[in-house]
Formats: sequence, C-alpha cells, structure tokens
Amino acid sequence: MTTIIVKPFNEEMQAQLGQLDSGYHAGELSQKPQAELPEEIYIIEAEDEMVGYAVVWEYANEKALINKAERDYFHIDEKYLERDFYIDIKNERNFIFIEALDVLKDHEGKGYAAFFINWLKAKYPNKKMYVYSLDKSRNFWFKMNFEPVGDTVWMSFN
Repeated sequence: MTTIIVKPFNEEMQAQLGQLDSGYHAGELSQKPQAELPEEIYIIEAEDEMVGYAVVWEYANEKALINKAERDYFHIDEKYLERDFYIDIKNERNFIFIEALDVLKDHEGKGYAAFFINWLKAKYPNKKMYVYSLDKSRNFWFKMNFEPVGDTVWMSFN
C-alpha cells in the first residue's frame, strides 16, 4: 500500500537524502541551508519503504515564488524569457510550488509520482500548483493535466 508521510525537513532528513544513491534532487537538497528548505518534506512509502519524496512550498502571494525563481531558476541575462511566468503568477494568492518530486530509481515506473500528485490535488483542491519542469519529466506533467505557462518551462495546474 502506498502512503504519504509528512516529516520534518531537518538536518537528520537532509543526511538521509545525502545517503541516497538515486533521487534527482537528493544531493542538492541534502546540502541546502535550512533557511532555504520548507519545514516539512513528503515521503512516499510503499510497504514501509521510502520509494520517493517531494518538496512542496505553500505561498500566500506571488512575491515569495518570484524571489525563489529569480534566485534558483532564472539566469540574470535570460529573465526576459520568463515573461509569461511573471504574467501568469501576477496577483496569485494561496498557491503551491512543487520544488522536487523524485521517485528512487528502483521504484520508477510504478505510479508513485502520479499517486503523490493525485494525493496533492486532493489535499489542495482549490489551489493553483506550479512546477518548474525538466524536459525529461514534461510528459509526466502533461499526463497529470498540468499546462505550460506560456513559452516557459514552468507548468501549472488549476
């Protein structure tokens, strides 16, 4: 049975992520300062084993995500390419940003990522969701009914 467990995203959890030999974002997340991490991390479990994890931020307004996007995702010389993102998120309230969703290599292709996104949609039925999609994951987001944000790599749902 698949379950989602909410755990504190503390130094202990960062150390656990640092020991993983798979998980696209694990190394990066294990080394971030605590101030750059949310208070909680979502652990995807199957048969009491961690099969994946997700990092999700809740925002009350667009300014915090814009600051994060400009710091972590936008190259200073190419911010103009993100115009559609700025337009889409302008005046947004009470939305979430999916920073990371990783299924461990031995468990890929078993529906765990889709399970998590469906769980997240049920948890936040009225909130808009944003994700910065990578080329290799873009089809997954389309299958989950996310739509491109203009001509950017950002995608949104709701």
